[in-house]
Amino acid sequence: MEPAQWKTALDTILQDQEASMLALLEELVGIDSPTAHADGVNRMGERLTAWLGEAGFQVRRLPKPPVPEDEAWQKDLGDVFTARTHAPEAGPGIAFIGHMDTVFPVGTAAARPFRLDRAADRATGPGVADMKAGLVAMLFAARALKQSGLLPCPLTLMFSPDEELGSPTASKALAAQLPGAMAVICAEPGGEGGKVTLSRKGSGHMHLKIQGKAAHAGRNYEEGASAVIELAHKILGINAFLDLPRGLTVNTGLVSGGISANSVAPWAEARIHLTYRTLEDGRRVVAGIRELVEKPVVPGTTAHISGGLRLYPLERSPQGDAFFELVREAGETLGMRLSGQHYESAAESGFCAGALGIPTICCMGPEGENIHTAQEYMLPSTLLPRCKLMALSALQAARAFGKQPRPSMLPPGADA
Repeated sequence: MEPAQWKTALDTILQDQEASMLALLEELVGIDSPTAHADGVNRMGERLTAWLGEAGFQVRRLPKPPVPEDEAWQKDLGDVFTARTHAPEAGPGIAFIGHMDTVFPVGTAAARPFRLDRAADRATGPGVADMKAGLVAMLFAARALKQSGLLPCPLTLMFSPDEELGSPTASKALAAQLPGAMAVICAEPGGEGGKVTLSRKGSGHMHLKIQGKAAHAGRNYEEGASAVIELAHKILGINAFLDLPRGLTVNTGLVSGGISANSVAPWAEARIHLTYRTLEDGRRVVAGIRELVEKPVVPGTTAHISGGLRLYPLERSPQGDAFFELVREAGETLGMRLSGQHYESAAESGFCAGALGIPTICCMGPEGENIHTAQEYMLPSTLLPRCKLMALSALQAARAFGKQPRPSMLPPGADA
């Protein structure tokens, strides 16, 4: 059977599904699911897997992986959910991946609910593009593939709870569930004008803690050791790794510390985010930050830093380019003109390609822009076409790529 015939079969299955897709999208946007709100994230996972269970998929909520002792906060994150057409022993086959978490706090869904403006071709609401529309496209594409019987291999769907924080738990699940997959399709939002992503940065998250010594700031300042002053020195040192022409960002975005204005601060902490275009750059900066942290400036203070590289960069590769050609051909079959782009932020696609060695394409979800802002929007006219693109690209990849060899890789967290 040729791609045109596959398209006809998919068109028949999906021809009356757009209204149902939009209804499910409205439901998902109405669920507050910021990364740190495990209840909301897990509600998302339960809804997605219930839908897939009704469609005949084998669904599972994965147990939490071991949490590093110095990053106990990970215990409070949501869970990874999966769905499969076959038993795990059959292998992952083609994988669809997406994340359930957003950056918007609890209450945003009520304050800025889902809105659909057909005339303006706009759907709005928290996480509508990044990436709840992508999740809807994943579900309907997966069900269409199952109903059609056209996919000659297993299909695996994975739903991440913590991508916005670098997937500290989801990356472990990806490493456990996807080795040997034939290809990975990531449903991050596509760019307006038919853009899919061929390369994107990697990311890292680090947590710096400073221990000082309290003292009265007026009466006996000299007896204290200011953790806040030490943190200020550390932040300036860390910022020196910034190299924008190289595509390397280092940002200290959250700081706190001290107990009162007239006390020498006995503690301080900061959370640091970095992005990088090559794994080599990421590892170099993490090593440099660790070395910097080990050298105190304020006598009497000590410092500890946890975390490290989270999501590897999606770097251009021959197998990635070959996958894009298949996607481009699928787009042509659907009457879509697609182009590749580089994206200046990280996603789980980079981990699948870089750490697991799987042919991977990113930003296959419905098109949208202004993500992570109150102005985020998705183009509803692209919801069904992008769903069909995912399904047709999966059929192309299943015939072009064999089972990939299991990678020889560092375990997740080895770069931390």
